[in-house]
Amino acid sequence: MVNVFIGRIIEQKVKERNLSVAEFAKRIHRSRTTVYDIFKRKSVDIDLLLIVSEALDYDFLTEIYLPARQNTEHKRAFVVIEVDSSQVLSGLKEISTQEKSDIKILLKEKIKSKIEKQN
Repeated sequence: MVNVFIGRIIEQKVKERNLSVAEFAKRIHRSRTTVYDIFKRKSVDIDLLLIVSEALDYDFLTEIYLPARQNTEHKRAFVVIEVDSSQVLSGLKEISTQEKSDIKILLKEKIKSKIEKQN
């Protein structure tokens, strides 16, 4: 299986939107150096992924890969979650910080559940 790095996917989406690294960094409230570091990452935490998703108006949750066990080796598998990003992101803007935290916890639990099902 081919390795897929979420950082490369983020970089591709930045380029598709004709954003400079400086503009993207400003949108996610990070430095240019941090953005270049993100582009090199195999994975990012869900909090950062939600910020990047909103900044690029793209649902990166469909790009999340989960580990799967096969022949006692750890491999990568893809899980695709179809979501209307316009509804999700606009809804996130209108909810409280506590509700956002609750949503992040639920997303992490959902991902953990899917990982366990894959094993």
